[in-house]
Amino acid sequence: MSIAADGPFGADVCPARPTPPTATPNLITMLLKPGGLSNLIASFPAFWYKARHCEFQVGFTRNGRGVLVNDPEAIKRVLVSEAEHFPKEENQLAVLKPLLGNGLLTADGKVWRRNRKLAAPVFQHSSIKDFAPLFTRAAERSVSLSLQGEGPVSIDREMTRLTLQIIGEAVLDADLDDGTENISDAVTRTLDKFPMIFLATAFLPGQVRDRVVERIVSPTRRQLEPYARRIVAQADRQGSETSLIARLMGAAKRDDGEGLSAAQVRDEVATFLLAGHETTATTLSWAWYLLTLHPEWQERLHDEVRDVAGDRPLTAADVPSLVLTRAVVDETLRLYPVVANLMRRSDREVQLLDDLTIPAGTTVLISPWLIHRHERYWRDPHRFDPMRFLGEEAAARPRHCYLPFGGGPRICIGAGFAIMEAVLILATYMQKARVRVLNADRVMPQARIVLRPNTSLEALVTPRLSVG
Repeated sequence: MSIAADGPFGADVCPARPTPPTATPNLITMLLKPGGLSNLIASFPAFWYKARHCEFQVGFTRNGRGVLVNDPEAIKRVLVSEAEHFPKEENQLAVLKPLLGNGLLTADGKVWRRNRKLAAPVFQHSSIKDFAPLFTRAAERSVSLSLQGEGPVSIDREMTRLTLQIIGEAVLDADLDDGTENISDAVTRTLDKFPMIFLATAFLPGQVRDRVVERIVSPTRRQLEPYARRIVAQADRQGSETSLIARLMGAAKRDDGEGLSAAQVRDEVATFLLAGHETTATTLSWAWYLLTLHPEWQERLHDEVRDVAGDRPLTAADVPSLVLTRAVVDETLRLYPVVANLMRRSDREVQLLDDLTIPAGTTVLISPWLIHRHERYWRDPHRFDPMRFLGEEAAARPRHCYLPFGGGPRICIGAGFAIMEAVLILATYMQKARVRVLNADRVMPQARIVLRPNTSLEALVTPRLSVG
């Protein structure tokens, strides 16, 4: 059923989520009800939304057993104070490395520290502000294009096209317009194969698992490889000194034995090509869904943008004044975090809480999906309410019960970039248009490698009158 012209939604509607089972699924249940394999958050039992910690087991292998940690203080110890003793878990790396190689998301030790240091200046706040005009120009072109069409727009695909264009120009010094469809399709095909990948990681020993995952993922890597090579070649010709790819190319050319190989540069390009756009594109897609359920918030955002900027293009200086727009972005990331599950493995015994000791070799699951909806830390946790991110309520909340970008030394390096990008894109759209997702009543979150809607979001984009 499609949404009626005025929409059947309103303040009382609860955004889509899978109905949790009453008990932890076992192997038989997972095989009889394979929905849990294609959508991991659908397998989380109801009591996990209340528990501080509990054990779990999926599959036959050692990697399928572990401990769920749902306590902010314990999470802080895993991600921050004891982070060196909780490296990334090998099953997650087994999925990501065949696609991204040894880039920032997957590297560790000396390689990770060096590459993060190279990339850090591009993502400092002072540098991010320089990208704001690009964010606004690209958003204005996007909304203009969306308004030109006579029928519905696939707003999630448009957000992917927009953010790929931005990441290409801002971070990689490349025009990706002619490749956005191919890149997006390649990523989607890999995500659609996640049930097979999950089965391999849960039920197969390491070497067999790696061969199976490699076979599944390698077609996507081959499809993306020409774009990575083109970006590297283009950056080499242009000789820019400010972009991320230029810094990586400079490191590759050093002759002190510490430089990056061409393959390592390509790995970083692939990482930023995919991870650099996926966070914002997915967040904005979920924002349009939520703003369709709550159209009164579209009007509040429009009023805020009108008061801050009128008709003029938005700038980095406007972002601190767009408090409601930022709160909508934060609430979107709370309800639909891009990465629903973080996995770590202890390399020694660690006492996380008075009643929780983690033995060496234990897999630890930290789920932003769960902790963002935990009944202990969030009022009415399954409801959309951006006001929870403002005022005393926000100040009183424990730090590590909100993890849209992870935490600790491995927190997403592009978090500030993604937030400013999302705020300026959302505000620019609100300045010029209304967006209504026509199939919002058929949307359900699917947790694959990232948390995406289960269907493309068909949206009606209509113009606003000039605010004068």
